Amino acid sequence: MGNFSDRISKRCVYSSKNGTGFCVICGNFGDLSFDHVPPQGSVVITKTEQRLITESTIDTFKEIKGAVSRNGSKFRTICKKCNGLLSFGDNEIARIYQSLTPVIKQYFESPFEPYSFKKIKIDAKKYIRSMIGHILSATSEAECKTEQIETPYFGPLRRFVLGDDKAISETHQIYYWFYPLKQHISAKMISIGSRTNFCSMSLLSFFPIAFLVVEKNNCIVPSFAQRIDINDEYLVINLSLQSFEYVTFPFVEYKDNLFSLYKDELCIVSYPVGR
Repeated sequence: MGNFSDRISKRCVYSSKNGTGFCVICGNFGDLSFDHVPPQGSVVITKTEQRLITESTIDTFKEIKGAVSRNGSKFRTICKKCNGLLSFGDNEIARIYQSLTPVIKQYFESPFEPYSFKKIKIDAKKYIRSMIGHILSATSEAECKTEQIETPYFGPLRRFVLGDDKAISETHQIYYWFYPLKQHISAKMISIGSRTNFCSMSLLSFFPIAFLVVEKNNCIVPSFAQRIDINDEYLVINLSLQSFEYVTFPFVEYKDNLFSLYKDELCIVSYPVGR
């Protein structure tokens, strides 16, 4: 019969039942609240299963029981104050995603739609701030057991989410692209390397947009990705499926001596159940 524990996702192990800890955004110790990732309003909240990315690529994937939530993918990693801070941008995320859905539907249902680029008005600062906040929160609850350590990569991201508009201007760049899949991918940290370059990045992907944060001076991004800045007024998305096999970047097959490094508990995939 085998070992039963081998058929249970390690995401269950990394999900803490403790309601207190260090907030992964502000760093304060206290009661922790659940953060929905993707945020409520941007997706239909339904029953989900969470697994580690490493478990989604093995042959026994269908035999593994994920961490189940009856009302969306959640992470108990941030305090109520930071959760409330993210909610200001969640309204903008929901507006963008709800506005894009009928545009995408019309594009794929129309046989004579030659132009794949679509443009929508955006409050980029609110959108980016909230998305980065959710990337920080979508992690192993074990991170909340110890104080947050200041690092060159995460320090600027945390300060930006907390209100410093210039915190990431010299350290990070943001990219996005059309993401036409139902599963949600969150990766707080993954690094891609080659013979000449090494780049750390973070990702949050859910229909219809993949959102990628990369180090500014060492960018490794897919050729179809569009860059976005906090001062942008429009989001322009290419609905072409020409690069479909790479929409789950950076979790794709690598060529030209590229390789990736990541901790499995920081890279999670969520699947809606029963839809």
